[in-house]
Amino acid sequence: MAWEQVSLFPKANKSDIQLARSLLNRYTRMRKTVDSLSARNAIGGKERLVMEEYKRKTEAVEMAVSLIMDDNVRRVIEFRFIRGNTRWGTVKRFESITDRSVDRRIVRGIESVAETLKLVGII
Repeated sequence: MAWEQVSLFPKANKSDIQLARSLLNRYTRMRKTVDSLSARNAIGGKERLVMEEYKRKTEAVEMAVSLIMDDNVRRVIEFRFIRGNTRWGTVKRFESITDRSVDRRIVRGIESVAETLKLVGII
């Protein structure tokens, strides 16, 4: 009898990481769209579908970011993507560490987000 190893926590590949980066980059726009559509009294069918899809994705991204184990990495990801700051603004905010360290934290954070999003079936 052959045993097949099943991974409980799937490892994100390069395309998963690219998709996670894309979702993180679009997060603030998706969140603003959801907030704007939610505030309207009457929305059409397509708008409702967009709102529901964006809401599902933004909630998944928020959850994935909150599950980043390293507090330093999570703070950088929250500042950069959840608050919608630029890379340069993030480097300036975390000026006690080098810009390369900020970039490494961003990469590690995106990898963590990609693994969580893959686990829950978003990517």
